[in-house]
Amino acid sequence: MVVRPALPDEAATLADLAARTFPLACPPELPREAIEEFITEHLDVDAFRGYLNTDGYTVLASVRADGEVCAYALLVDGAAMDPACAHLLAGDPTIGISKFYVDQSLHGSGAARILLDAVIDHGRLADARSLWLATNVGNARARAFYTRSGFVERGTRIFTVGGLDNQDVVLELPL
Repeated sequence: MVVRPALPDEAATLADLAARTFPLACPPELPREAIEEFITEHLDVDAFRGYLNTDGYTVLASVRADGEVCAYALLVDGAAMDPACAHLLAGDPTIGISKFYVDQSLHGSGAARILLDAVIDHGRLADARSLWLATNVGNARARAFYTRSGFVERGTRIFTVGGLDNQDVVLELPL
């Protein structure tokens, strides 16, 4: 598997992967309709076209030897993905990890570590002092992965999915 910048013609592939993986990180009590609304608003083909063509956004894609995109990270410069979190962060400049998803068939395979290493390399090349993200407080698997990877808790935030508020923990990795 190799990690590289996503290509403009991969917007549909990324949207499909996002639609399959985003629900995996949602709390079980979150209604499917709310999840689908979020996907339609923020993770469809047009959304990915926008991310791929907007300054301040970077999409990294993990690609298998056969060319299949199997994981992705959506990065956002600074605290732009949630300016209300800026006061929680110690590193400046920073890069936010808005989305970080691996195809379910690769969970536990080391694919997430490979993608995160590429994200860290990207942050260092961009002279960022930290990376930050937020994940649902109930997402024990993701929280454990990020903690093992050196992220530290900085606080919490409210993240709205389909009109419903969810509590996230904000984590930061000093670089």
